[in-house]
Amino acid sequence: MKKQVFFKLNKKIVVILMISVIMVYFMIGFFNGVQAASEYTQTVKSGINAFPEDYQVYLREIQQDHPNWTFDAYYTGIDWNELVANETDHGHNRVHNSSNALWKCSCGNVATGYACASADITKYYLDPRNFLGNDVKVFQFLEISYNEKIHTTQGISSVIRGTFMENKKVWVNEQGREMSYEEIILEAAKQSKMSPYSIATKIIQEVGSKGSDSVTGTYPGYEGYYNFYNYAASDGGSPIAKGLEYAKNGKESMTAEDKARLLLPWNNQYRAIVGGAKLLANSYTNAGQNTAYFYKWDVVGSSILKAGQTQTISSSKCFRHQYMTNIQDPASQSSKLYATYTDANIIDEKLNFVIPVYNNMPKANKFPTNLTTNDGALYYMTGTAVKVRSAPTTSGTVLATMNTLDEVVAVIERKCANANGYDWDKVKISSGIVGYMASKYLAPCENTKVAQIEGNNVKAIPNATVKSMVNELGITSYEVTTADGKKKAEGDKIGTGYKLKDKNNNKEYILVVMGDVNGDAEINSGDLLFTKKHLLGTNVATGANKTAMDTNKDNEVNSGDLLVLKKFLLGTSELSL
Repeated sequence: MKKQVFFKLNKKIVVILMISVIMVYFMIGFFNGVQAASEYTQTVKSGINAFPEDYQVYLREIQQDHPNWTFDAYYTGIDWNELVANETDHGHNRVHNSSNALWKCSCGNVATGYACASADITKYYLDPRNFLGNDVKVFQFLEISYNEKIHTTQGISSVIRGTFMENKKVWVNEQGREMSYEEIILEAAKQSKMSPYSIATKIIQEVGSKGSDSVTGTYPGYEGYYNFYNYAASDGGSPIAKGLEYAKNGKESMTAEDKARLLLPWNNQYRAIVGGAKLLANSYTNAGQNTAYFYKWDVVGSSILKAGQTQTISSSKCFRHQYMTNIQDPASQSSKLYATYTDANIIDEKLNFVIPVYNNMPKANKFPTNLTTNDGALYYMTGTAVKVRSAPTTSGTVLATMNTLDEVVAVIERKCANANGYDWDKVKISSGIVGYMASKYLAPCENTKVAQIEGNNVKAIPNATVKSMVNELGITSYEVTTADGKKKAEGDKIGTGYKLKDKNNNKEYILVVMGDVNGDAEINSGDLLFTKKHLLGTNVATGANKTAMDTNKDNEVNSGDLLVLKKFLLGTSELSL
């Protein structure tokens, strides 16, 4: 009897212990989940000198042309690898389905004409340094706030010129009061404290220059309702219907006060534009995401930091509060904003740019393309619907149409002809087609420079050809010979120790190809051995050969250069100028 009772007691004890173990397990799991969220200490520092050096080199060039512009470094506290891990999952970052295959994720996810973005293209658009090379693309970092001294209806007119909003009066209220789109957008700016130029640009980005069914007021089932910002028009199903449902009823959780503040329902153009701008400002601009870049990439806290201020935020509050899925949207807005400020003659006013900095950033992420510098100097598209023609003239047969902003092409010959008011480049595109494109639509890719003159030397990247080198340098009459005097053709690769004679000014340069330390125009294990012998002192290199050894560009030859060369041969890194 006692044994039976004891056994029963033991069974109860075992059950209690098991329950305790399970509870402890779940508690550990819960706390581990809490601890898994990172914390980021963020701060803003003012001035170009507050940025890392690889930012400063570009910003100084921009400020030379625009001395009134100011720059704030937003130190996010986010590690680059953690950022990439959070932004390269499937679904919430997309590219046009017509984009280069390298831009699209292998998962094959496509919705409403947009494909899931690949990791490589996402990293490119995440990296701010890729957009500091000129004063156009930097506008995605323009601080979006209303400034009554520089924002005018005339400026708004320049933004909406050629769109469905140009020279239009729209009905506002029962008394028959009419306002132009310029007047409505300016009123939206005053009430939301956002830049009216950013508001106008956002509308055009969302509904197109001709206007979509979101703004006609005639969409079946939602007649008389408007949504100029496509707010709540999420991917899947009918985005326009979703957006107009929001315009009609808002969200179930909204109070009457919320709806009144946002002018819901949006049953005329005034209410939709002004109310939508207030919603955007409350949800994004005035909540810390105060640039086009931050609208897309949620890497800041919920309040606007000024220079010298600091905040600590949780990773659980980051990465998902994004206005759009299209990763090209900030870069697209940059061109429109720059044109607006230029047309309004306020491009040199005091403008402030807020640019993020991440921890442990690698070298700037290159644009994903199947083209290499062997094909020519790499340039990116600055326009869309650009024709590649069979001849350098507008009458040439159209071989292809380049529809994607920032698509990369290889320029075989820069400004090879002038016709119909255009300079023309001979180019190769990713499909392999070779043709001609107007030079005005191309700009050099960052970190893809083929060659540059340094004193009496010309430094070049590995596998550069005679033609790609002289194109980069703009030398039209030349002769390239090996160290022993043999002439090289334009398609030949160049090597360290070769000589370039510029016949235009009778100058001669010694060529230095990074990594080609033995001067055979190839980079292989022979160069690695040559470098090792130099470091051991058994075969000391001098002149151009020694310069080619400095692959990490610290003006010294040491074990660090050997490591860089090894990585290049393994295919895990590249050699650049």
